[in-house]
Amino acid sequence: MSDAIDLPARLRESLAASFDDARAAVRAGDAETALEHVETASRVVGHKVPPSPLKEKLKHGVAAVERTAADEPLVASEYLRLMSQLVRP
Repeated sequence: MSDAIDLPARLRESLAASFDDARAAVRAGDAETALEHVETASRVVGHKVPPSPLKEKLKHGVAAVERTAADEPLVASEYLRLMSQLVRP
């Protein structure tokens, strides 16, 4: 959570919103919408988050959600919850 301190507030809010929206979608059984939100977050992470342990954690989490959203929604939901927490101050 302390990793997010170095990120601008708008960037943190944008990422948290994408992860939260993806989590709501995956919990509702809508893996396609969840993956759309995760794709948006992935682009933001790739372009806006500077190289850091936080960026690596987020990239790992995004990849895990992409693998699990359709077949293991509870796992994907937990990854999304944790990533949302990581970007909050």
